[in-house]
Amino acid sequence: MDKPVLARLQKVMQLREEVETLSFGGPFVPEADWTDSGTHLTLFADVPGCSPESLTLEDDGEAVTLSGERGALPEAQTALHRERRTGRFSRRLSFPEAVVAQSGEASLVAGVLSVRFEKVNKTIEAQSQELS
Repeated sequence: MDKPVLARLQKVMQLREEVETLSFGGPFVPEADWTDSGTHLTLFADVPGCSPESLTLEDDGEAVTLSGERGALPEAQTALHRERRTGRFSRRLSFPEAVVAQSGEASLVAGVLSVRFEKVNKTIEAQSQELS
């Protein structure tokens, strides 16, 4: 088949996938929770179907940005019915309390990303400043 024809056909297929994604209510966006263990805050984000290589975390001290991509079906397969959302995502989550910048430790188990951040203990900082 002619290369320009193949390129146009591929573009049509890509547009079809984008329209299908919009009809499902938009692209995939992971749901997230924060927990507090006293000395640490932990972010839990549901990222099923995302490879660890596609995930990135950026901590600017005020919030953490989680980005990645949840892939679609392999190209060799034709979708007969689709409900699962796919595509690139980026989510900025503000820290509910102050944390030590760049202290995040991440793990990915069974499609759940957990990132543990060390909290800033304001009481200890205030006391040490008063003693100076």
